Amino acid sequence: MLKVRKDNDGSCTVSLPKDDALLFEVLPQRLRSLLDQPDFSNRMAQRLFPPAYRDDPDREAEYRRLLGDDLAQRKRDHIRAFERTLEDCTRTGQRVEIHIEASEYELWLGFVNDMRLMLAVELGIEEEGWGEHFDPTHPKAGEMALLHYLSWLQEELLAA
Repeated sequence: MLKVRKDNDGSCTVSLPKDDALLFEVLPQRLRSLLDQPDFSNRMAQRLFPPAYRDDPDREAEYRRLLGDDLAQRKRDHIRAFERTLEDCTRTGQRVEIHIEASEYELWLGFVNDMRLMLAVELGIEEEGWGEHFDPTHPKAGEMALLHYLSWLQEELLAA
């Protein structure tokens, strides 16, 4: 079972089963691969980088021209923070403890959210209530389960 606790110094520790931690290790590359594709889908770009000026295409284009690289770099910073914590985790028996420094908490939370958004787009989820009808026999049940897990992790991180 996943557990998140806030430590006295403002950091957090995520404790999870070893198998779940193995799953975490492949997530950064999935998001990085997406960000490194200059032509990733419009739906994905809109979900990860929502428009700042929906009603003004000229201002939106200027915003993207000025800040587009910075926005993508911020997502890469999320990935690197997540990877760093995984590299420094403590493995004991069937459990893994991931220590998240207070300075990396927002980056880590950003990574979890970015992964959730990416999965939601891949699964075609566009509305509230998506998690109410889980079908374990669906061909994408694994991806849906991962989305549920990351949503739970995000809630636990915010609660801590």
